[in-house]
Amino acid sequence: MEIKERIKMLMTEKHLTQKELAISAGITEASMSKYLSGERTPRIDVVVNLANALGVSTDELIGNEVENEKMDFIRMKTILARGLDNLSKEDKNELIKFLLEN
Repeated sequence: MEIKERIKMLMTEKHLTQKELAISAGITEASMSKYLSGERTPRIDVVVNLANALGVSTDELIGNEVENEKMDFIRMKTILARGLDNLSKEDKNELIKFLLEN
């Protein structure tokens, strides 16, 4: 999903108009329109302002999946550190799912 779709989705969830979001983010309504149409991509400082105005992290706004993948990897390392003999059935299933997906 592109940033424009994420912005639109979050605007809908938060019941914000284009004008309200533009004001909250400190940008012009014309710029907001260009971001939502995909005509322009917001600069990083604008992404930060938009994320703050929408109440989300910049990672969530830009769709950064790296953090989630990193957390999954850390979880799997923790499960494996317990030793295969000490894993619950749920942990084993989670480990198998992780391995198959990655």
